[in-house]
Amino acid sequence: MLQFVIPKEKYSLCLVNPGKKDVQEVYLKYGGHAVDGTIFYDFEPIQMQLELLYGESYAILEDYHAWDLDTTFFYEVLYVSEDGIILKKFFRKNLDNVSVAESHPLFTTSIWEVEETASEYINAEDIVQIVTNDIYASKVPTKNSTYRYLLNRSDLFKQFFTDLYEEIDSFYHGDHRYSKLKLDFRSFLYTQYGLQLESSEESEIILSNCVAIMRKLHLSQTQMAEYFMEYIL
Repeated sequence: MLQFVIPKEKYSLCLVNPGKKDVQEVYLKYGGHAVDGTIFYDFEPIQMQLELLYGESYAILEDYHAWDLDTTFFYEVLYVSEDGIILKKFFRKNLDNVSVAESHPLFTTSIWEVEETASEYINAEDIVQIVTNDIYASKVPTKNSTYRYLLNRSDLFKQFFTDLYEEIDSFYHGDHRYSKLKLDFRSFLYTQYGLQLESSEESEIILSNCVAIMRKLHLSQTQMAEYFMEYIL
């Protein structure tokens, strides 16, 4: 369960992974505004990505995070865990709804914990279905109904899918076109399921999709093979 916190020593903004398990493919954004008398400050939304956030660790997102004015901030984080894809949303109005932790194993000072307002689990299968619905597509299928649903949940999914399709392209005819991962998955399908993919352009596209999905969602060969059997074969 990731958290946004503000340590009271330097008032930085941190993303904390208090659990023991690492999380991957972390996408986040935050933004808000402040009021000082009659002056309104609008903070431009900041969006960033972390490939990995180790268990029992944190990342400093901002050295100083405004808190002493009349501030309102919204935060979102999307990440891949062993359980699937998790989307969390947070909200802070001044310090009215933060909770104070006087001690924390990762910090030497007390911290403010930003209130979590929503948490949503997205099944990895939903991502797989979006891609495999048109396995030969070279771009994100922006008209796909499930994709549109996810985008309505959070626009972080836009970059998530953009990165996924760039990786598919890289495996198809980019830097990873000769990747051993494709050969290994082809071999796995044959030895474990008796499926022999012929040497063709179509097979290269399919393998590129499968391997890119495996890497993005951190799936095992067995998990991807099961999806292959259900949605591609």
